Amino acid sequence: MSTYEGKEHGIQQNSRDYQEVGGTSQEEQRRQVRSQLQGLFQNFGNTSGEGDAHSDSTLLLRLLSQLLPESLQEEWLQEMDKGKSAGCPDTFAASLPRINKKKLKATDNCSICYTNYLEDEYPLVVELPHCHHKFDLECLSVWLSRSTTCPLCRDNVMGHRIINEIDTTEAELEEDWGMYG
Repeated sequence: MSTYEGKEHGIQQNSRDYQEVGGTSQEEQRRQVRSQLQGLFQNFGNTSGEGDAHSDSTLLLRLLSQLLPESLQEEWLQEMDKGKSAGCPDTFAASLPRINKKKLKATDNCSICYTNYLEDEYPLVVELPHCHHKFDLECLSVWLSRSTTCPLCRDNVMGHRIINEIDTTEAELEEDWGMYG
């Protein structure tokens, strides 16, 4: 027997969705899991104790793992692992060149927090290599802990840092020319 959905839209009922499992259909089980998830999401963060929050988080993860295919779960875990090491090393922001207060204009401000540099008596303003964008050190440190790009132009600051660290003194260049003829 064909239905309106099947004729007009090419939608067919999947027999797996209605297959009986332990007396209830898989569709009914999904509805139950969805309602549990909805309740957890609504109550998430409204718990009174630390133990409650931990048990809710565990239950939430367990329910999500039932709904999501394993391949998607693996992909998300890999993305989360990448996110942990996505930023620059802690020492990178501290090693950036500082901008002297005398070189700052009265209209210069941080593009991250929009604070005027000269409002601070002792501003800590740093400049990124290659793109030369200036930022408040505190703001940029937070940004670079999560990213390796300039907040304005998205230039990869780590790539230019490595290039700048290569020593190309004249003595080395002259030695290299001797090798090639």
